[in-house]
Amino acid sequence: MKLKRTSFLASVLAGALFMAGTPMAPPAIAQDSFANFIIGLRDICAQEPARQCTGRVSAHLDANADKQVSLKEFEAVRNQAKSATKERESGLSPIERNLTSVALLTLKQAKLATVFANFDANDDGGLSEDELFADFQIDQRPFGDIVADPDAVDWRAFAARFGKVGFLIIDLLPPSHRK
Repeated sequence: MKLKRTSFLASVLAGALFMAGTPMAPPAIAQDSFANFIIGLRDICAQEPARQCTGRVSAHLDANADKQVSLKEFEAVRNQAKSATKERESGLSPIERNLTSVALLTLKQAKLATVFANFDANDDGGLSEDELFADFQIDQRPFGDIVADPDAVDWRAFAARFGKVGFLIIDLLPPSHRK
């Protein structure tokens, strides 16, 4: 259970930056799509090489398939996440709903434009997969294993991208990861 929780935590935290924006109710299909996306990440992030997980996250966020996540795409996924976590029948476990809620709360308090700019290393107005996961040492291990390794993620840098509310991310981590 710890590995699944850790891999999901990583998926939520890594994907959290894409879930920002103004609240609006997406269509029911989008809600189901997001829930299915999160559920599908469980095994991929826990068992497959990390690029499978990061690629799936990036592809889901990149609605127009241009290899860049725009601010509008960021907002759309955030809205899907918000609606999906409200649905009890969404298929998300209590841990998944709680972690997603914390990610959404973090983004609600952070300034979207600033968070987005903090990830946009080349200032081109879009986020590539490499920019999204710049603080993670991606290798052949499953993403959950990378997140579980206290030396494989620069959590302080990742949290700092969220500004003043980044401490919420650090607080979710086990003490061994709070370097």
